[in-house]
Amino acid sequence: MHFNVFTEISIVISLGAVIALIMRMLRQPLIIGHIITGVIAGPAFLNIIHAESSFAGLSSMGVALLLFIIGLDLSTRIFSRLGKAVLVTSSVQILAVTAVGYLVSQSLGFSRLESAIIGLALSLSSTIIIVKLFNDKKETTRLYAQITIGILLVQDIVATAAKIGLATKASGENSITDVAILISKGVGLILIMYAGARYIVPKLTKALEGSKELLLLFALGWGLGFAALFEKVGFSIEIGALLAGVSLASLPYSSEMASRLKPLRDFFIVIFFITLGQAMTPGKLIDVLPYAIILSLLVV
Repeated sequence: MHFNVFTEISIVISLGAVIALIMRMLRQPLIIGHIITGVIAGPAFLNIIHAESSFAGLSSMGVALLLFIIGLDLSTRIFSRLGKAVLVTSSVQILAVTAVGYLVSQSLGFSRLESAIIGLALSLSSTIIIVKLFNDKKETTRLYAQITIGILLVQDIVATAAKIGLATKASGENSITDVAILISKGVGLILIMYAGARYIVPKLTKALEGSKELLLLFALGWGLGFAALFEKVGFSIEIGALLAGVSLASLPYSSEMASRLKPLRDFFIVIFFITLGQAMTPGKLIDVLPYAIILSLLVV
């Protein structure tokens, strides 16, 4: 049965609330409950969700808000201090896991290109899930969490470059030129962002501090706006939102911004995990389950 978007969201949220209560009684992470809600509401069972583009848009907003708020708790000094640890760890981790994943995939009968893609995929982590767990545990300011967030950023950049490489390989164009253009666009956006945060935003301090509504709208516009710009030029939403938050982390009212955005973040993040579960079709997973188990054990 087809419903309008409001009805679909209302039914899914109500279902999610019931399953979240069950997860709480079972002392399980709520993330699992949200994903199960998506599976039940998806085409495999109740088939409630039909406005997939609307759910996808709300999910993207949740991702951007979560990373933006995390960025507000960080600063450029942290990244400069931890840069060496982040680069060394991420380089060793990505290269080692990709190489082992490639060899195992070859032994399972995949082609060279397929094995390379699988190996690289195994070396990449889910930024949104890991950051959400840090946030739930209130440990985003801990040293190990900050190093991990830095590694996730590097992984996102590697994933972006890999996607460009695959796309250009398929089209036969020059991938090196495309990567160089992408890097130049990213550097340009970062310069614009930090120039605005340093020279323009401080002049708005009096107005922003005097109106809580204006502060909320400014935070939403800054975080979502730069996340959209980074996605437009070829990077991920996560990179844009996190850097947007970091650029404002030194402002005296950054914590006030974060506190006002958290209720919105919580709602949209629930939608994200429900949408993630909705995309999972159990029937399609059966054929690849043996490979998935072997490769998952490899990563663990």
